[in-house]
Amino acid sequence: MSGDPSGVQDEAVALLGLVAYGELCAFSRLAADAQQAPDLAGRAELATLAAVEMDHYVRVRDHLAGRGVDVLDAMAPFVERVDGLLRTVEPRDWPEALVATRLGRGLVTDLQAEALEGLTGPEAELVREVIADAGHDAFVDARVHAACADPQVHARLAMWARRLLGEALAAVTAALQEYPGLAAVVPEDTTSTRSVVLKRLKSAHNRRVTALGL
Repeated sequence: MSGDPSGVQDEAVALLGLVAYGELCAFSRLAADAQQAPDLAGRAELATLAAVEMDHYVRVRDHLAGRGVDVLDAMAPFVERVDGLLRTVEPRDWPEALVATRLGRGLVTDLQAEALEGLTGPEAELVREVIADAGHDAFVDARVHAACADPQVHARLAMWARRLLGEALAAVTAALQEYPGLAAVVPEDTTSTRSVVLKRLKSAHNRRVTALGL
């Protein structure tokens, strides 16, 4: 991989690699969820949002290319960890898919926002634009609230939300240990600082769960 060898630039490439792979996975997940949608409106909405995620991926890819970095190289360190997490939280049906996408995207966005604290310049601005809500949150919130009118579905989704948090925090902890390029997330790289970051991620997740009525 080519590019500026300085620490800040390495962190920027690492973050953009993670963002790019996150957007690629989001596109794949939303496209798959669209096929599970129980009605045409849901299918059309998720297909449209999948297209937005692909546009985000292309923007990050092109930005990296402009710096002489192949997006495949930038994404490669994160593929195994992210794919492993996605396998452990494979949804069983449409409501679980909606909750997984909503809460999963929120956690990833929060982690990326933490990383932005250590970055400046065009890379930081690009990440802010890419991780902004593309309209998916409001759509999912309404559908989840409707599904939770059934008490059994509500109880199952509440348990699902708790499982998603546990799996995601475990994956984030492992990622911070494995990928030095993400040092911007935890500038001092200490256990205490890392714990503060994880606590903020957990608090934000719990607020989203509450907003979903779970």
